Amino acid sequence: MGFLDSFERSVERLVGGAFAKAFSAGVHPLEIVAALKREMDSRAKSASRTRTVAPHLYSCGLSTQDHARLTRLGEPFLQEITGALADYAGVRGYGLADRLSVTLAVTGSLSEGMVEVTSTPVGPVVWIPTLTWGSVSYPVVKKSTMIGRGTDSDVHVVARGVSRHHAEVRWDGKRAEVVDLGSTNGTTLNAEKVTRAALPDRCTLGMGQARILFVVVPQVEASYRALAHHTPTRTEETP
Repeated sequence: MGFLDSFERSVERLVGGAFAKAFSAGVHPLEIVAALKREMDSRAKSASRTRTVAPHLYSCGLSTQDHARLTRLGEPFLQEITGALADYAGVRGYGLADRLSVTLAVTGSLSEGMVEVTSTPVGPVVWIPTLTWGSVSYPVVKKSTMIGRGTDSDVHVVARGVSRHHAEVRWDGKRAEVVDLGSTNGTTLNAEKVTRAALPDRCTLGMGQARILFVVVPQVEASYRALAHHTPTRTEETP
């Protein structure tokens, strides 16, 4: 009930009593979320033992009455539904090749209280690693990505205990590893000190006081090619 409690609080502040009236009849938000989860599960594709990609574009077919009632709640309703589905994808370990999107549509054959979810099939994807520090994510599209305090590093990390050239992540197109570059304070993988180690598809790298999230994610192939083509090169650090 946590989902509904938070949803009610956030939306009722915006639309007042209209929220309670919106769900007194017809389709309920939990039914929509359940249908979205079923569609995600049924369309998810396994790429390997540890990598599964799910669709990121969903359409919820509704009766004319339900559609009119729910669209009056506006963007907050869609954000809550989309957020619930994104949380589910995370729990299930599904990768998403692009931003998750849920839309509402009228399906004339449906009666009030019914929902029919469809998704857009996932096209060709490329699995790429990403390094996230703070609120910034850095795609790893080269064979070697340097992490450190120096401005010539690919991932510029300014934190106590981080060396100028601290470590590098190496990627051969399928597997990744981290290599410490003789840093002063060392590198950890999920809190265990390492000098060189293979990286699982999701883990945390520690460098000084910085904690960097490493995740292998799917990306639409065309977007990946554009990203790789426009990846900036390192800039030399000025003395």
